Amino acid sequence: MNVSPTRKLATIVTILLALGLPAVAGAAQIVDRNVASPALQVNSQGVALVTYSVNGAPRHVLYWGGVDWSSTFKRDYSGGTESKVANYKSFANTCKPYTGSRVALVIAACDAADGSHWALQQWSRLWADYGGDKAPAELYVSHWRGDVGTLQIQTDYSYHGKDQHLWGGFTFHGKPVFGTHSTRQGVPTDSAGRNVYIDYLTGIVWRRVNSFLTHSPTAGFCYTFASHPASSSAWNGKGTGSAYRATAIGPGVTPLVQTHFAPPGPYSVATDAAANAEQKALPGTDSRCRIN
Repeated sequence: MNVSPTRKLATIVTILLALGLPAVAGAAQIVDRNVASPALQVNSQGVALVTYSVNGAPRHVLYWGGVDWSSTFKRDYSGGTESKVANYKSFANTCKPYTGSRVALVIAACDAADGSHWALQQWSRLWADYGGDKAPAELYVSHWRGDVGTLQIQTDYSYHGKDQHLWGGFTFHGKPVFGTHSTRQGVPTDSAGRNVYIDYLTGIVWRRVNSFLTHSPTAGFCYTFASHPASSSAWNGKGTGSAYRATAIGPGVTPLVQTHFAPPGPYSVATDAAANAEQKALPGTDSRCRIN
């Protein structure tokens, strides 16, 4: 039976809502939440099959048609009834062992017949700002060529040593990753926008500091570890820790990117002045980031 594009889209949105998943292009990589036994296969036509279970119920999702900066995949949540792809029960996996660069948070990864890469990653994105450390684990699927994205971060101080400060940028294949539309609270409302999520290490436990947008047109960002009200009894007032990590969803359908970095060393006027000069010297320095 032929199904109209409008009816097909409505059906997909209904399925996404039933699964509790966002039906927007900017979150196209999220497969599902709180899954068990996730696995990845890719056939010779470049179609990926993601299998997993939720509360004991098996699920099969097909992905195709997206790579690198593509804003979304084509998806079949019914597990293989689309006429363009084989049913998952007869799916022929041809994916080879993964040969690409390091991928953070990876569950499975492999190389497709055309040399491109596919991966599954798992991450608890929705920790509460200012001390949160609990949220549903989200499963992501990605497809890309070459290297993954890069988060470059450096640390120094703001207000002459009063607060720790970070600044950096987000690129993929040398191009800045940013969007042009967002809410006043910093939530992207277009498919290109990306947040950077910062966590701090306290003892042996990671907790969320905050998250913020990369800025147009440089994909630069910055953050001052200033005092904020707690969302957790473990919040230490500013979110400073013995180590930090930053995580972002890659542009298009590319992988999650995560980098670890250290706090700044002891404050001195000379080292802070050198850091400020380095930040000012960056091409396209972000005017929205305080340099002091």
